[in-house]
Amino acid sequence: MDSTRTLAARMASQLLLEPAESVLQAAEHMLAFQSQDFAAGRYALAQRSAAQESRQQVDALFSEGRLVRSWTMRGTLHICLAEDARWMTRATRERTLRSSATRMRGLQIGTQDIDQAAGIISAHLQEHGQASRTALFKALNQNGMETGQQRGLVILQVLVLDGLICQGPIPQDAKLIAQDFVLVDEWIASHREPEDPLAQLLRRYLHSHGPATLRDAAWYTGQTLTTMRTAAEALGGLLSSAGSDERGEGYWVIAGSRAHRELEAMEPTGLPLRLLGPFDEYYLGYANRTLVADEQMAAQILPGKNGMFLPFWLEQGRASKLWNAETAPTGKIGAALHQRYLDFKTAR
Repeated sequence: MDSTRTLAARMASQLLLEPAESVLQAAEHMLAFQSQDFAAGRYALAQRSAAQESRQQVDALFSEGRLVRSWTMRGTLHICLAEDARWMTRATRERTLRSSATRMRGLQIGTQDIDQAAGIISAHLQEHGQASRTALFKALNQNGMETGQQRGLVILQVLVLDGLICQGPIPQDAKLIAQDFVLVDEWIASHREPEDPLAQLLRRYLHSHGPATLRDAAWYTGQTLTTMRTAAEALGGLLSSAGSDERGEGYWVIAGSRAHRELEAMEPTGLPLRLLGPFDEYYLGYANRTLVADEQMAAQILPGKNGMFLPFWLEQGRASKLWNAETAPTGKIGAALHQRYLDFKTAR
C-alpha cells in the first residue's frame, strides 16, 4: 500500500480531513482522547469539529455531564462521552490494575485501604456533589489515610477503575486544567453496555484510527496482542485488509469506514496542513509511529524519552517540525491554526 494512501486514510479516520459536525460527534467517533494534558485533549477534540467550538463551549460539555475524563485505558487519562466511560474502564480494568500491582504494594495500598477510601470519598461526594482532588485528599487525611508520595493519586485511580468516580465538571474559577471528581452513578445519566466490550474496543479503535495493526490496537487499549486477535475473530467480516506496515504486520480498517472509503477512492485526497497538540491520537495512538515521523523527528517530538510528547506541524500527513509558541506562521491558514491552539492552551 502506498504510504500516501495510508496517511490519507488515517487522517480521514482521525477526522483530520473532514471533521465531525460537533465536538460530541467527534468524541463519539474517536472513542477516547489521550488527555493527561487536559488543555491538549480539549484542543484535539475541538479541532476535529466543524462547529469550531471555543474552549468555553467544550468546557460546558463537561459541566453538563456529556463528556468526562477518566483513566479508561493503560492507566492513562482519556476524554470520552460520559456513556462510554464505565464499560471501557471495566473492559480494561484487570490489565491496568495488574500493571499497577507493584506500585500499590510499594505504597502499602491494599484492598482494605481501597474499601475505606471508597467509603470516605463516596460520603464526601454524596454530601457535596463534586470535589477537587485537593478536597478529596483532605477528606482522606482527616480520616487517617495518608495521601503523600502519590498515595492519594493511586487511590483515586483505583476508585476510577472500580467505577466509583470520574472527573466531570469544571469549576467556574478554573483557568486551564482544574476539574472536579463526581460519583459515576450520580453524574452519568445513561451507560452503554456492549455485548462484547473487547470486540467493541477494537471495532471503534479501527473505525477512528485505521489503517492500524492489531499490535497498534493492543498498545492503545493496554491489552495483549492475543486478546486483540481474539477480538478480531469476533468482528469477522467487519474487518477489511489495508496492506501492511514496513514490518509486514497487516493494516486493518472497518468496512465502510472513512478510512476504507478513502482507500477505495479513485484519486487520493489532498492532505491539509494541521497543528497537532501534545499527545495527539494521530501520533500517540499507535505502537508503531514511523509512518508519521522519521527517527530524527520522533526524537524531537519525544525529547529524551521523558514521556512528554510535544506539539508539531503536520504536513502531507507527516510530522514536519515542532510548534513554536513565539512564532506564528506567515500563511493565513497556518496563522489561524496557531491562534486556535493558543486559545486552548492559554489560561485566561
